Order: sequence, then structure tokens, then C-alpha cells
Amino acid sequence: MSALPALKAKHVISTLLLIAIAASLAPALADDTVALSDTPVAVQKTIKDQIADGKMGDITKTNEDLDTVYDVDLIAKNGFERDFTVAQDGTLLSVEVTLGETPAEVRQTIQSELDGSGPDSIDKNLDGTDISYDVEGPGADGNEIDFTVDEDGTLLSRQVALNDTPGAVHRTIAARLNGGKVEMIDENFDDDGTNFDVTVTEPDGAETGFNVAAEGTMTSKEVGLDEVPPRARAAIRNHIGDGTLLRIDKSFIRRDNVFPFEVEGRKDGKPFDFSVGPRGKFLGMDD
Repeated sequence: MSALPALKAKHVISTLLLIAIAASLAPALADDTVALSDTPVAVQKTIKDQIADGKMGDITKTNEDLDTVYDVDLIAKNGFERDFTVAQDGTLLSVEVTLGETPAEVRQTIQSELDGSGPDSIDKNLDGTDISYDVEGPGADGNEIDFTVDEDGTLLSRQVALNDTPGAVHRTIAARLNGGKVEMIDENFDDDGTNFDVTVTEPDGAETGFNVAAEGTMTSKEVGLDEVPPRARAAIRNHIGDGTLLRIDKSFIRRDNVFPFEVEGRKDGKPFDFSVGPRGKFLGMDD
């Protein structure tokens, strides 16, 4: 008779431990407001440099893909409110700017894409040698639109709805969902043609992405490091070293007689993108 209460006690303790673990993990999975002193030293330095003689607002810590970023609110000396984003290694990723602070070519493209009332926000992307601008604002039909403009004014991408994609693309995306939900579709205007980056939430809540060519062919899909063959996984770890691994995509376009894994990373404050074959062969750095 004495064993039953003991078993119940163990069950209760185990249940409480599981609840405690789940509770401790929950903040790590969501946006979290943190103090400057709670950020890495490299992040603190970048934030202080950007604040200068302005006033710092909230710092929001966010998990993005395989990286952690910090969104910082700033009230400049002139009273203008803007935000900027810093990577875990201290890299300044983006800074909010006004329309007047963009180059004339960029300004012209932004104004032609919007309904004339001006953008709601413009983020200047600084992570890499090429600068671009992410823009949000009301489109010609009055609905909110998001798009990205190159520094020379070229329209790089535009966010679209599933129903606005070509029929073949629509069918490929719908077939791939399997109970998941489309979160975002970006139509990319590349030199070699139009393609679509699709972000979906899987039925289990995980977020993933894939790319579809204009004719409806799936060209790549996002994978986790644990989904990469062992030799390729070792090669990725070896090349990324002490850098930050941001994303891995399995390509369905043959290259050097293999279907490569395309790796997006950051190292020494700069983009560090490369490809490896399924058996670990290094296929070179990517532009």
C-alpha cells in the first residue's frame, strides 16, 4: 500500500519539473525586452556607437532562424524616432531612415511603388557590401505592401499574396503546404529570372522556407543542420568555424554534378556564404 503514494509523488514531481522546464524555455522562443547590460559586449559597443548623443529606448531580443538579433529604439537629438538592429556578434544589420535620407534613384522607385502618401518605414540594410532598402507603405490599391530596393533604385523584391502568384507557382506552393500555412511570399526579380521565396509555418508550428521558380519548379528548401549528411555537416561546421550559421538550403539545381547545400552565415562581421556537396566537398564561396 505504501508504494502507491510514492509513485504518485514521483509523478507529481516529474510533472512539475516538465512544467518548470517548459516555462524556462518559453522566454527564449519569444521576443524579450532586455537591458543593455544583458547584451553581449560587442552588441553593447555597437548600440552605444549608434545612440551617440541620442536617447535609447527599449532593446528587444529576438531569435531569427539560427541567429539572435537585438532591435533597439532610438530617439535622436533632433527628436526623430528610429530603430536599428544589431546581430549577436555586434554587426549593425539595419538602420531606419527617412525617405529624404535615401539616394534619389531609391526615392524615385519608392514613390512609384506607393500611392503617393509616402512610406510607413524604410530600413537601410547594411549587412554586406551591397546596401538595400526594405520599405513598408500603402500601395496603389490602399493595401499595405512590402518591397526591397537596391541602392541604384532597382526593385529587388516585392511581397505578394498566394493568389497573386502565377498558376504553376500557386499549385506548387499549395501542394507543398500539407496542412501548413503560408506566412509570406517574396517575388524576387533576379537577373536570371523571377522566383518566389516562400515562408510557411508547418503543422507542428515550426517555420521553414523554400524557393519556387516562375514556371513552378521548386529550386531549393530550407533544412536544419541535423538534416544534412554527416560529411557535409562536418564541412559546414569546419568552414563556419567561430562564425554564425544563419541558414542552410538544399538546392535542387545540380552543380558540379551534385545537389549542393547552400550555407548562409556571418563571420568577422561580414556575410560568409558558401556551398558544400552532400559528401562534404567544398564548392566555393557564394556571392
